[in-house]
Amino acid sequence: MKAATTLALLTLSLWQTVASQNTTDTVNIEPVKVVAERIPEAYKTTKFDSSIINESTNLAELLQEHSPIFVKTYGSGSLATVSFRGTGASHTNVLWNDVSLNSPMNGQIDFSLYPTLFFDAAELHHGASGLIDGNGALGGSVNLSNKPSYNKGLNTVLQQSFGSFNNYITAVKAGFSNKTWFSESQIYYNTNKNNFKYTNIALQDKPILTQGKAELQQYGFQQAIYRKLKRGTLGIRLWYFNSDRMLPATMLVNENDENQQDESLRTLIEWSGLSGNLKYKWVNAFVKDKLIYTNTLADINSLSDSYSINSKLLTKYYLKRDFVLANDISIKYEYAKADGYDDEHNRYNSTWLLGITKKVKRLKLAVFNRFAHVGKTTQLASPSIAVHYGLLKQNQLKIKANAGINYNYPTFNDLYWNPGGNPDLDSEKAEMLELGSSYTYKANQTVLKIEATGFYSYVYNWIIWQPTSSGIWSPSNLKEVENKGVESSLEIQMSIHKVKFVTNVNYSYTLSTNLKGQNELDNSVDKQLIYVPFHQVNYSIKALYNNFNLSYNYNYTGRRFMSTDNNWYLPANFVSDVALSKKFKTSKKSSFSTSFKVNNIFNQEYQSIAWRPMPGRNYLISLTLQMK
Repeated sequence: MKAATTLALLTLSLWQTVASQNTTDTVNIEPVKVVAERIPEAYKTTKFDSSIINESTNLAELLQEHSPIFVKTYGSGSLATVSFRGTGASHTNVLWNDVSLNSPMNGQIDFSLYPTLFFDAAELHHGASGLIDGNGALGGSVNLSNKPSYNKGLNTVLQQSFGSFNNYITAVKAGFSNKTWFSESQIYYNTNKNNFKYTNIALQDKPILTQGKAELQQYGFQQAIYRKLKRGTLGIRLWYFNSDRMLPATMLVNENDENQQDESLRTLIEWSGLSGNLKYKWVNAFVKDKLIYTNTLADINSLSDSYSINSKLLTKYYLKRDFVLANDISIKYEYAKADGYDDEHNRYNSTWLLGITKKVKRLKLAVFNRFAHVGKTTQLASPSIAVHYGLLKQNQLKIKANAGINYNYPTFNDLYWNPGGNPDLDSEKAEMLELGSSYTYKANQTVLKIEATGFYSYVYNWIIWQPTSSGIWSPSNLKEVENKGVESSLEIQMSIHKVKFVTNVNYSYTLSTNLKGQNELDNSVDKQLIYVPFHQVNYSIKALYNNFNLSYNYNYTGRRFMSTDNNWYLPANFVSDVALSKKFKTSKKSSFSTSFKVNNIFNQEYQSIAWRPMPGRNYLISLTLQMK
């Protein structure tokens, strides 16, 4: 009832503000140029080109090949989580059209369950910029979005892919739009046996085996309908996804019979627009997730069910030129029940972000603070301040600095799992600092962009699960973790005769160490956290000529420790992919394209997670028909 009342007040306030723009008593304000900038330039962000998104199968592949984020994958088609700037899997927020999709049960996201077909744009918000998206983003956030386009008529894309290990992917996108209406339907289907060969290094003779019981079947659809209004847009989206996969055995297990079914439903209604100097967006969403895990050999059949209802009002008021007031309010209700809980659990997660951005000649300033009330915890101060300065008149050389504090609240599993849940846990607190610079050079048909950012964060009350004296695993606020490092990127675009070359390089160096020991015998102090690589490099080069597209992608991941004392580690690995595509124009309104991709072209044997093999050299052929 309290949430509904607050929501009604927000709606009334918005209507009053919009209506006031049309009254005769309105004070005339000098017109300003409204720029759609969610994150101020003083914070580090990474935006993915649409062609890169379309060439990737899912979100895990996109981040692994084109970002400084380390993707921890348990095998082809299996669970994939991330480590953003050395933080844990629950420290990265994933938002879809401004709605958080993180599970209230464990705070995580399985990035392998997000086909790139279902979003048009993606970007990363690093470090303190995650505060603007919401609480919990101690490493950063991943933002996915869909954008309606009007007056395009009928547009249909059909894609069929065939790959190694009996992999078949079917994708359909059909849309229609005129001056006032936009409708789009997307359908996705994927099957894969994942029966690749690998060397089992856990056995004495290191035999070559075939991975079994690793099949997956995934399907889903998304439907969108938008209506353009006089001063804005009103739209609705429905996203359903179902994944049924067998979980393959590790190299240490002779027999295994595990299965996991994931089912998700996401719906949202959004109303956005511009009235006078007020830019607004109101999003109402319902997100439901269900997971069924079975293990026949262990006689386990576990059901987890959760959902959230979220209403967010995002506004920006342009007081005058280059002076903006941001005011975002979110009310979220979270619910979960599971076989591991004694009872059903729920809580409200309400936040209020207030901020200002100001530009003075070449200097840009941004100040934010987020108020939060999560469950029984109230946090009045989660501040962030950022500065950006252009050193040259054309702003080719820029420097920026920002600092902030953000909190991550215990999940339902942390609090209520039986046995082991700890209802007395404190929130994790991260103090973050960032300093960076960028340089852009443009001449004739050449564009050069260089960026380097140093970051530092200190996380208090880091939650860790460990066995108690009675042998039961339970979480406690035992660690204090220091994360520091460097992220750098290089982008070059140039043309030689009729050939266009695009090169992208991303490099990250991360030190993530535990500074607090549990006792005198704790040998994890001042050691790198497990599964956080020191070095990571992504390199890609693309050549385009006469509708031909030839690309090479290189991904290097440094060694990762498997034990907290750093005595055991996985060696560094590099994976190279090559792809060739050609587009054929069949008529004025239709085209046909084909592509051939070779993954892991050098057939390297490697593991992302210990004792879980990854596929060697494999192939994917795609045929795409586009009609307008």
